[in-house]
Amino acid sequence: QSETSLSGRRPTPAVDPPVAAMLTSAYSGKREGCPCCEERVAKRGGARFMARARAPSAACEDCVLPPPVPLADAGAEVPPFVWPRTPADIEAATKEVEAASQAALDAVAAVPKDKLSFETVIRPLMEVPYYKTNHLVCQSKHLQHCSTDPVMREAATKAASAFAALKKGGKTRKDVYAKVLAFSESAEAKGLPEYEAYFVGAILNGFERSGLALSPEQAAELRKLLDEDTEVCSKYKTNLGEDKSKITFAPEELEGCDPEFIKDRTDKETGQVVITLKMPDVLPIMQYCAVAETRRKVTIARDCAYGNNLDLCAQGVQLRKKSAAILGYKSWAHYVTERRMSGSPEKVFAFLGGIEEKAKPGALADKERLRLLKKAHLEERGESTDAEVTIESWDVAFYHAMILKREYGVDHEAIRKYFPCPVVVEGTLSIYQELLGLKFTEIHKFDTWHPEVRLFVVHDAATSERVGHFYLDLHPRDGKYNHAAIFHLLKRKQLPDGSWQTPVDCMLTNLPAPSADGKPALLRHDDVVTFFHEFGHIMHGLCAEGAANSTTLAKCPRDFVEAPSQMLENWCYNRGVLQRLSKHVESGECLPEANVTALLAAKNVNEGLMMLRQLYLGLLDLSIHGESPPADAAGLQALVDELRPRISLLNNPPGCNMLRNFGHLMNQYSAAYYGYLWAEVLSADMFASRFEQDPFSKEAGMAYRKTVLAPGGVGSIAGHLAKFLGHEPTQEPFLRSRGILK
Repeated sequence: QSETSLSGRRPTPAVDPPVAAMLTSAYSGKREGCPCCEERVAKRGGARFMARARAPSAACEDCVLPPPVPLADAGAEVPPFVWPRTPADIEAATKEVEAASQAALDAVAAVPKDKLSFETVIRPLMEVPYYKTNHLVCQSKHLQHCSTDPVMREAATKAASAFAALKKGGKTRKDVYAKVLAFSESAEAKGLPEYEAYFVGAILNGFERSGLALSPEQAAELRKLLDEDTEVCSKYKTNLGEDKSKITFAPEELEGCDPEFIKDRTDKETGQVVITLKMPDVLPIMQYCAVAETRRKVTIARDCAYGNNLDLCAQGVQLRKKSAAILGYKSWAHYVTERRMSGSPEKVFAFLGGIEEKAKPGALADKERLRLLKKAHLEERGESTDAEVTIESWDVAFYHAMILKREYGVDHEAIRKYFPCPVVVEGTLSIYQELLGLKFTEIHKFDTWHPEVRLFVVHDAATSERVGHFYLDLHPRDGKYNHAAIFHLLKRKQLPDGSWQTPVDCMLTNLPAPSADGKPALLRHDDVVTFFHEFGHIMHGLCAEGAANSTTLAKCPRDFVEAPSQMLENWCYNRGVLQRLSKHVESGECLPEANVTALLAAKNVNEGLMMLRQLYLGLLDLSIHGESPPADAAGLQALVDELRPRISLLNNPPGCNMLRNFGHLMNQYSAAYYGYLWAEVLSADMFASRFEQDPFSKEAGMAYRKTVLAPGGVGSIAGHLAKFLGHEPTQEPFLRSRGILK
């Protein structure tokens, strides 16, 4: 087999000008008579990519999933994944994980009293087969987020539910808990070093938070509630991923949008422009379409779509409330924040309230500035009326972009030409290698789930020791996870021979794809920031060191986990970095100095209004997970209708509710969305204290890697942070960086 057919993609050439000549998609061609090619070209890159047995009979080889790559043939530097080709593959692996997990827990439960030790009781629970230390776990469930085959997505979703049930079941094993409790009281346990002692405490805490102190009846009820919540969240997520909503517009209804954007989405038979609810379609319309009615329709469609998700959200909220009550907590927010840096929802409300008080005066000024611009714009278009001009939710992004262009000379559509996706990707990888003392090497022969996926192996630049691997899957397609996120596929673990299994991460984003005629994808500066941010999460996952970073028991607190990546966003507003990340698609020139200056000057435009939006999202999350959450979808609607204008200063359009697509609150971010702002306060202090003077300081970069990233979730995050900063964190750098304090 050729390298292309083995890996599912062709090697990407070096990034040299002119970028337009670069290979932008390994599968931009089209084979006559192949139904998958027809579909792929029509959908701007969304290939079928099924196994031969499931693909249409006329499908060409480029559209068929190649056979698995034998790991021995691919080389020792590839991850241990052989991605499933059929639902039966997933079902078999799931059963294997279930059997191995049951055996591991049974073995701990059977340890005699005189044989209790760290190695017989604790070590096995650090590596229970349902954890991501076992490659079969993510090999079985990851395709729910990225397969083009709905049957495979469904099978992977079932596997994920099975693993979630396994984890919940493992945490309710009283016989296993009894062994851990007995060991924790032994002389060996009391004499453990801090690192190992941390893990004993984490396992005990996990059992107790899962209801092991409850009566049998209460424990059974808790497990039932948690299982139902898992199922509800799975249905909600499926509605998001499977959504096929489309809106059609006449080309003139998209006045102001880039002609290429319109052309790529125009149906050749009807002449109508077909828009999905995915962000690469939505964002350009909200920012650049001069027709307010078009922006309104897109806004309402997005906040009214996704099936019965509002009902599912209400169900999930009630299930979590009941679960927290059984465990003795006043609310789900109290249960969640107990293990966060914040410690309690009361402390979070005080934190958010303090920022709201400082941000609101600027936000009111921002809103009035937008309102006056809208009034002038309507007069220019001959659309002014006697009615009072107000700023609606679908106006903010459009008039924000207009301010940037008219008053600061920032035209994000024009700037896109300086940010071809391959240039941004390669530039970002180069900067991270330099900053953290790492070396990335692309692998071309590997098993994959789609031809656009890339794989890299990471080594320490000084020692050549392997640190891990990461996959990049960057462009939208039907059925794929519809936001940007990092998935930790494999965790660090010491193997029986003393060597280490190294972690594997995957980035799934929906950055614009190359056009059907092969033109390279061009990114907005916001896309550049998103990619740089998400890649920071990959580095956090890969650079965590030590055995205790191998499982969910050593996760970073949710209100800190965003801080490292948020800190790294500052590099995207640095002159030197912007030049390294840019190269004009035709001329190969870097972003001109005048554009850089304008971009930096406009960084905090409308920041007060933007910050109130973040506060609204965090308060909405805490409200629905508080002591008296809404009982049903109608209650959620009433809450949004009241809370949004009060906090964000923008009215909520009738019937619209972002809880239909606010996926964070139906996964690990429930009662934790405030963490973005909480972490940003910490991130601003890290940047100001250690990197502001020299963003490429190798000394600061290595200290960041070893002091902040390496510990993972072990020990006191506040202590690690204070050590890196040289002082306790404060809000002042954050407020200054956002322009709220001068």
